[in-house]
Amino acid sequence: MLKRAQMGRNAKPFFFAVLALLTTSFVALTLYDPRLVKFHVVDRFKDLTTSAPKPNPVDNDVVDALVHDTQIVPPAKDTVAPFSPHDERNFIMTEKQCEASFPGLYVEIQRAVEDRMPRPITLDELEAVNNSTYGYFRGMIYNQELYVMKMVEPNFSRGFATLMAMHRAIVTSPEPLPNIEFTFNTADYIDFEQSGATWTYARRYNETINWLMPDFGYWSWPEPKVGSYNEVRLKARMADEAIPWEKKIPKIVWRGATLKLPVRLALINKTKGAAWADVKALDWGSAESKEKDLLSMSDHCHYRFVAHTEGYSYSGRLKYLQQCRSVIIAHKLDWVQHYHSLLIPDGPNQNYVECKRDFSDLEEAIKELRWDEEKAKRIADNSVKTFRERYLTPAAEACYWRKFIKGWRSVSFEPKLLDDKGNLRGVPIESFILERRTDWAPYR
Repeated sequence: MLKRAQMGRNAKPFFFAVLALLTTSFVALTLYDPRLVKFHVVDRFKDLTTSAPKPNPVDNDVVDALVHDTQIVPPAKDTVAPFSPHDERNFIMTEKQCEASFPGLYVEIQRAVEDRMPRPITLDELEAVNNSTYGYFRGMIYNQELYVMKMVEPNFSRGFATLMAMHRAIVTSPEPLPNIEFTFNTADYIDFEQSGATWTYARRYNETINWLMPDFGYWSWPEPKVGSYNEVRLKARMADEAIPWEKKIPKIVWRGATLKLPVRLALINKTKGAAWADVKALDWGSAESKEKDLLSMSDHCHYRFVAHTEGYSYSGRLKYLQQCRSVIIAHKLDWVQHYHSLLIPDGPNQNYVECKRDFSDLEEAIKELRWDEEKAKRIADNSVKTFRERYLTPAAEACYWRKFIKGWRSVSFEPKLLDDKGNLRGVPIESFILERRTDWAPYR
């Protein structure tokens, strides 16, 4: 009897365990294969033998409808306040605020737009741009997204820096930007005889077909260890705080490779042995030369006078030198950058000193500036006020990019996001900047 009672007590847990197992199996079968039961608790798969549905064709019209509701809506109120130092990294200025803050910045854009009004830029023209050149990129902006379609030899970090600066201007814009397709080149110079318009960092005065974008250094120039643009700006300010105008070395300073360029060789020759100059050529291949003579960008700020020379075309160092409270002395420039309309060589608002290309008048200019310290300091102060504190700020760069994009679209075509097969015509910048290529296999 005792044994039977024990078996009865053990049977109950066993019975409930079996019941639970059957219930679980039943529910699982019902959920995952309803063909095995006569009624469906969850009828999600009526016919597991049906093939995958054929997708509806998606073309550019469909994409336009899909993204319409995600486009930026301009703010209802567009108040315009005077530009202040607090705005130097204000990336969310509206177009009206940008125009009020940087009224002289858009001369190059206006010139390019007026030049192309009678003959708008076409897709065929973009196709005609030489795409085998060093530092070539082709891209598109569509619904506030930057896409990279092609890259040929990025030219170190230059192209990536330009793309990131453009991306920042796009994603921080408080107003919608138009869809555009474009090409740009990061070489010091390209074949300006080509018939297709492209974006470049500089142009000669007589070359009007190409459009001027801000150069790569407004993001960063890591190869010579110049650093990020904000780093350069901060260190220049620190140098000016440590060594005010009165204590700056009253000499003209220059460092750089001569590259056998006439303007650089002329500067070396005209300053050789001069007590008022600290000018030396650098040999980037010599450890001794770099150890002995290399100066950082902020080191230049220790001098009252700073020389600027062009390179194979323009030279990217000018915007860095203009971060110093020093007098910029440059030869007559052959190459134009996007902000050069703001350079004033004489008068009460003078912000730099212009010499002849052979620097034959350099010594006379230095003597005058050393004798008239008030004039020299005024030029240095004007430079800081115009460039470091306003037109060469990150905020100004973002404003220029947006105006530049709108200007290009005003004389060009509406691009298509998809190709004939319904695929994206480019790689979104978020993926491209990580892989730095436009085509790759998974995990390759």
